[in-house]
Amino acid sequence: MTPLGKNEALDRHALVMACWLAAAMPAAILFEYGFGRGGTPYILAGFAAILAGFVAHVIVNVVYGTGFSPRELGLGLVIYGLALVLFVVLSLVSASFAAHNFLPLSIGFITTGAVVVFYLITRYGARQAFAAFDVIRDFRSRSPGDHI
Repeated sequence: MTPLGKNEALDRHALVMACWLAAAMPAAILFEYGFGRGGTPYILAGFAAILAGFVAHVIVNVVYGTGFSPRELGLGLVIYGLALVLFVVLSLVSASFAAHNFLPLSIGFITTGAVVVFYLITRYGARQAFAAFDVIRDFRSRSPGDHI
């Protein structure tokens, strides 16, 4: 991956934002209606819109020969983590929320996680995809006198 020039980086950023805007607005509308009167099909369609945004972002990365930036990774993990924590808390606190939305939200979160893992494995291979999470190997590779 070669670094992008200033204009190419700006073009990529604008294209990524356009892809996510095109996916996030319908997803927000589908979630809003799904949590209200729409039910399961609309909640699952909201997750499908989010996955479409992810696929569009991957296509932009392939076209520009780049990967996800650290800021994009951080934002994605924070949003996914907060949504998952909110889902768990609301399921524990509100019986009516859990009764109506537990299954479609569980399916959506599991599917989203599976798509991301599938992307990592197909892009980097099974060994390299999870090498970044191998903290024990990082500690083992340092000699006792090394300090950060």
